Amino acid sequence: MPRRRELQRRTTEQHILAAALRLFSAHGYDATTTKQIAEAAGVAHGTVFLVAATKEALLVRALEQGLRAEFAARAAALPARNLERQLLHLFDGLFDFYAERPALSRVFLRAIVFPAEPVAEALYQEHVAQLTTYLASLVGGAVQRGELAAAAPSRTAASNVMAIYVYALISYVNDAGADRDALGRRFRAGLRTLLDGLR
Repeated sequence: MPRRRELQRRTTEQHILAAALRLFSAHGYDATTTKQIAEAAGVAHGTVFLVAATKEALLVRALEQGLRAEFAARAAALPARNLERQLLHLFDGLFDFYAERPALSRVFLRAIVFPAEPVAEALYQEHVAQLTTYLASLVGGAVQRGELAAAAPSRTAASNVMAIYVYALISYVNDAGADRDALGRRFRAGLRTLLDGLR
């Protein structure tokens, strides 16, 4: 019975997050209400708040889930060699995800960089920690293959890649034109400078 309840809870949560992302994408963050999300998910209004305490936290959870799925798909098809190609492969997928929903990305980034509530902050910290650990493993692999200097610090390099990623994203969402090509160029330029130093 407890296992069945847990499965039902997760299914309900997925319905709510999917409905939230669908409505936020179609109507915008400000125009979407939690009541509309509940109706679209086929649940009571109060049930939405069991998934996230606020509308902002709901957006963070919905987009975070989408980003994780995109990253997992990219990681599964990762090039076997060449760290620069690997990193571009991974981050281009995330940039495409943001570019499909620039208005929501602005709200999302504001919520995770300047969190107003604990759920958003915890999700952001968890996401950064997991991503940095994964990137450090890719840098370590590049060191073992001789692509980078033997003394290249994997964790520090991964943190720097994350800093370039966040900087590129913030520049992108602050740009009124939300230029996806400029986002890619900005990230590539920073990444190449970093990798040149690590070589």
